[in-house]
Amino acid sequence: MKFALAQADITPDHPVFMHGFGARTHKSEGVHDPIRMKAALLQTDRSLLMVTIDTLGSDRSFVVDLKAALKRDFGLEPAEVMINFSHTHHSVYLTGRDESLRKGGYSMGQEQWPSSERELVYTEDEAYYDFIEATLLSMVRDCYDGLIEGELLLGCVQSDFGVSRRRPDGRGGVEWKPYYEGKIDRDLFVLKLVDAEQRVKGILYNYGCHTTAAGSANYLFSGDFAGAASNWLEAAYPDAIAMFLQGCAGEIKPMKSADGDGFKSCTMGEMEEAGVDLAKEVAELLEHGSFSPVQSTGFRSVLLDPTVYTEHTPIEEFEAIANDPAAADFYRKSALRTIEAIQDGTIKDSLPLYISIWQLADDVRIIAIEGEVSTQYALMIKRMFGNGKTLVLGYTNGVFCYIPTAQMIREGGYEATCNFFFGLSGPFVPEIEDIIIGQIAKAILGEKLENDPEIGGKSSSNGSMRLIL
Repeated sequence: MKFALAQADITPDHPVFMHGFGARTHKSEGVHDPIRMKAALLQTDRSLLMVTIDTLGSDRSFVVDLKAALKRDFGLEPAEVMINFSHTHHSVYLTGRDESLRKGGYSMGQEQWPSSERELVYTEDEAYYDFIEATLLSMVRDCYDGLIEGELLLGCVQSDFGVSRRRPDGRGGVEWKPYYEGKIDRDLFVLKLVDAEQRVKGILYNYGCHTTAAGSANYLFSGDFAGAASNWLEAAYPDAIAMFLQGCAGEIKPMKSADGDGFKSCTMGEMEEAGVDLAKEVAELLEHGSFSPVQSTGFRSVLLDPTVYTEHTPIEEFEAIANDPAAADFYRKSALRTIEAIQDGTIKDSLPLYISIWQLADDVRIIAIEGEVSTQYALMIKRMFGNGKTLVLGYTNGVFCYIPTAQMIREGGYEATCNFFFGLSGPFVPEIEDIIIGQIAKAILGEKLENDPEIGGKSSSNGSMRLIL
């Protein structure tokens, strides 16, 4: 196997309006630590490209445009590229140039949260996209030029770094409080890339946790705990690039931010301590843990694109939020945008959802789902297909909204009810879980990871799923 890695600083060079917290009221005030974009190119009989970006996420406009550029310049198919977002809440949200695929509701150039989509101008966002595209293409070109022979190894330990924020209230619902007893995905996976002399060159570590150790009062760019962890690892392993692969973190917060019966916003020092704690767990595994080689005779990949559906919440419920003087400004303005979308017919009651699967070896795979995916999906997928060597990522190939389970939809709570922030007509229907798990099962058990010409690119009879090979 051959591999290469690259990274770049992509921190905006001027104040912009950061995404991540609805409580924000003005533009950024500087940089605590740079936000970065990193790339790992893996090559056997074909190439796979993992890209990580320290932003809240992106819409389809960004992903489709960027993957089109990678195909144009390097022949990489959409299924061969994963774009994983760290989901740091101290950065921006990305869009591309295709307005038809734009999520809307936010712009880097805004002065405050908009009440109407008509208030937004995306000139600054498009210029930033151009910068990201040019930077990534240069990085990937360097990777192809710098490919070296080496080996990929996989290790895993259990970590208590994160904690659920959905505590049952005893009445069938949930409270936004630490749920210390809650079952979450505690796997801390590390994919280690070593050269022919067994020197560590790449550290791809995967854990599912919201990058929200620091809170909304912070107006400095930062990768949050993930940035601090990677910085520590790269100092400890100066020949290596460390890449954080965000897992299924929809309802998971750092344990460091749990404070008895509630959560706190960590100081920047406490945030860095959290990152160092995670980095030391990774280093302990690297130095003393068990790793097995990923023995690949050839990579396989598939990109699924099923459609998921929402309920239709009556417009009166949004009007009540918009007219509630006690409601937070972000909630009221989101409700106003939703009302406008219902009235002009642009409200969405369905959503395409990328699901990417890489088969790295017969017993090792990465399954990555678009959006803010619940930790429960990781647990379900690993129970069904895991065998201890399956990484499940969220926040990959776009971040449009939360992806709750059927149980979460029944319980309610923030992750299940906030779809009006994102231009959706209501909560997802419970069948979202069946669609996601069913399509993954169909791809894996049906052995559709092979490049079968009878499969690639065809649509199902109802048009709800596409395979992109």
